[in-house]
Amino acid sequence: MRCYVHPDVETVGACTSCGRGICDQCAVTVQGKLVCRECLAGGRAVARQYDPNTAFLIELVGGFFGLLGLGYIYVGRSSEGVVRLVAWLLYDIVAGTIIALLLAVVVGVVCIPIQLVIQVGVPLWSASTLKNQVLGGSVL
Repeated sequence: MRCYVHPDVETVGACTSCGRGICDQCAVTVQGKLVCRECLAGGRAVARQYDPNTAFLIELVGGFFGLLGLGYIYVGRSSEGVVRLVAWLLYDIVAGTIIALLLAVVVGVVCIPIQLVIQVGVPLWSASTLKNQVLGGSVL
């Protein structure tokens, strides 16, 4: 692709405002995005202003529901937001799995003694009851 101003020069990218190919000489970086000098001069490349309180709330509430990074995506920092989103989802999955396993172990540790008492106690009770009935002559 060739620069729209310098047709003999290869582009370094496309203007994020108008979409035309621009070379290194014509490209200007505004908040991490390439724009052409014409769009910059015409005011079309002016960065959108975001409410920091809204970004904070989106990030906070999203994080509570497992969607950390939505605030970054809202303000246009998509790459960073997606990284946070994927990392947080992976963390939630790993943490949830570990918690479930630990809970199973704790429940198992608590329930094993109860199960052992039942496993030994009920047959003992049943055998004693049968023996007493046989000795008393009340076997049906």
